[in-house]
Amino acid sequence: MLKIDQIERPESLKDLAYRRVRALLDRGELPSRNLYSANQLAETLGVSRTPVREALLQLAAEGFLTVAEGRGFRVREFSPKETEDFFETRRLIESFVAEQLAPLLSEDDLAGLDRNLRSLAEEAARNDLPAFLETDREFHMSLVRRYRNLQLESIMERIQTQIPLFGSRAVAHHPGRCCEVVDEHRRIVEALRRRDPAQAAEAVFYHLAVTQRFATGAQT
Repeated sequence: MLKIDQIERPESLKDLAYRRVRALLDRGELPSRNLYSANQLAETLGVSRTPVREALLQLAAEGFLTVAEGRGFRVREFSPKETEDFFETRRLIESFVAEQLAPLLSEDDLAGLDRNLRSLAEEAARNDLPAFLETDREFHMSLVRRYRNLQLESIMERIQTQIPLFGSRAVAHHPGRCCEVVDEHRRIVEALRRRDPAQAAEAVFYHLAVTQRFATGAQT
């Protein structure tokens, strides 16, 4: 039978607009105090209004934006309680998972984490913040998936769309923070490689506590 690679469909204008606006969000270049309209962003991006509005509505559905009825969109803001709940939930789940995984990870698992670390370091070096945040998110989600507890995984999947918003605030305007994140991830992997449950849990807890301080501007 003749084997021919399928022709890849070009991205739609809506998908392109989504990626461009999402990149702006990831880099912290859309201040939350501002109101954004589809017309305004369409003019900036050089495309028509309809695909931009569709992209903005998708970002709103994913929790990145809020809709100001009849006026436009705002970057989602989190209350101090919402922020504390977000990071507390992550610390509880992820430090527990790291503690449980430490004696269980295979060499293939560790090799996968090493690959993630290399990608993270490369993205930090070239200041590719959207890719960096996605690789960071995948690192954390991969640990939860490896634990194979579907209830914990479901909780993390529900809050994962918020990770880039907090992540961008934690690194976008803090020079050197990306490199610190790489080092903090490396300490997590080293503790897992040593099969040290307590150190693995502590490394995760520390990393998320520092990230929370940067995300809320309380690092000083």
